[in-house]
Amino acid sequence: MKLSEIKDQYNAKDGSMYGKKNIEESIAMLYHENSKFTTHTIRTQGEKIGGFNNPYVVERASQPFKSYPGSKSIDLSVYENFRPKETLYNCLNKRRSVRDYDKEYKISLNELTALLFNSYGVTFKSKIVGFDVDGHIGMRNVPSGGALYPLEIYVVIFNAHIPSGLYHYRINNNTLELLKEGDFVEDLLGIIQAEPYVNMKTSSALIITTGIIERLLIKYGDRGYRFLLQESGFVGQTISLLAESINLGSCMLGGYNDDKVNEFLGVDGVFETINNIIVIGKKDDNSNSSQI
Repeated sequence: MKLSEIKDQYNAKDGSMYGKKNIEESIAMLYHENSKFTTHTIRTQGEKIGGFNNPYVVERASQPFKSYPGSKSIDLSVYENFRPKETLYNCLNKRRSVRDYDKEYKISLNELTALLFNSYGVTFKSKIVGFDVDGHIGMRNVPSGGALYPLEIYVVIFNAHIPSGLYHYRINNNTLELLKEGDFVEDLLGIIQAEPYVNMKTSSALIITTGIIERLLIKYGDRGYRFLLQESGFVGQTISLLAESINLGSCMLGGYNDDKVNEFLGVDGVFETINNIIVIGKKDDNSNSSQI
């Protein structure tokens, strides 16, 4: 009997939760293996990256954000200077996923600005040099592969000092663009698996991030999808810590019907698709629910 046959027999009888059976049909592992860099692929990818550096592409890539012209907008820039007094270390030590919220609490524009502007808003403008381009790159507070910033931010307001509804965060001028007004809690509970583990009904808002995959793949190929997921994680963690700094609770959600949420957002689900949902609300001090 060959060694490979012995291994196959062992794996077939392995009753543990680990082992080959968990990954042999895994699309994730297939992508992971095929997006690894080798000496050869680093060289060929370097040639592609070099071709990316021309004035036309650089000028286009320097404006990585969507806008919804004609939509009603709310200016958040007047609240940019709001700064909580909590230290980073306190926020790190206190951060826990919060599952119950104060249903009476209305999130303020100050708080929304603190979360949105400081996580993914343009906080510094870097002049484009070396090309015949009159422009700048809007830098954010999170790292991004090639400063291409593939994410878009949407906010679903449940309870706030502005009308409930779906908003898009326009990053370049720090505004909220109203896409559709209404109370969408029940609609979203049907496509987002939150309850009974997270009480989304009592929260103040959802922050949803999507990724426009082509922004990265045009330069980094398949490897760029890794960068997109990393960036989504950076933004999620930053929002969680910012929420803690202003005494709000947050919880990341991973169970949702991707296509249904994309449809709700009005995005195609192919070139732009959801990759993160964060529940935001005031901590309910009377709750006995566990926090992790």
